[in-house]
Amino acid sequence: MRSFSADHRHLFETDFGLCEIGWTDAGISDFRLPTDDPDMDRSRMMRQSSQPPRFIVESTRAVRNYFAGIRTDFADVPVDLSGLGDFERDILLATRRIGWGDVSSYGVLARELTGDVGVSRAVGQALGRNPVPLIIPCHRVLAADGAIGGFSAPGGTVTKLRMLEIEGALAKSPVLAQRSFGF
Repeated sequence: MRSFSADHRHLFETDFGLCEIGWTDAGISDFRLPTDDPDMDRSRMMRQSSQPPRFIVESTRAVRNYFAGIRTDFADVPVDLSGLGDFERDILLATRRIGWGDVSSYGVLARELTGDVGVSRAVGQALGRNPVPLIIPCHRVLAADGAIGGFSAPGGTVTKLRMLEIEGALAKSPVLAQRSFGF
């Protein structure tokens, strides 16, 4: 995942582990899911900013609720995507409309935005560079056959499956359910 600039940073605990959020005056510009690396977590703690503004406090509360299994909507959370090109920004904004427990595919997003399912790979690459995973729910985008697809956040597809499980999306897809059980 690409590193984005953030004027300020805040780390906070969730039921999933330690998350990091970065922001500018325009909104959240960087979000990091938990790692399994204690040294990295210690390094992240040293970058922490002072008291976060209200929209960050509210956003961290929403993230905590999400990882506690409480239905959460991040649609109104301000994000700063100014460091992205138009295509990437359009993909991420379209992905943002995929609701809790719902899934889509790279091809559906490609067709919706360009009319050409042939740009599915470019859609996947744009999602792989999502600077604010979870807040822009790229974990809800799957391969055309319903398979899990990729996930560039820490933990890779295991993390993606855990997040989809929190939302109950695994029950809606036999392919995902089989994958979660190792079939």
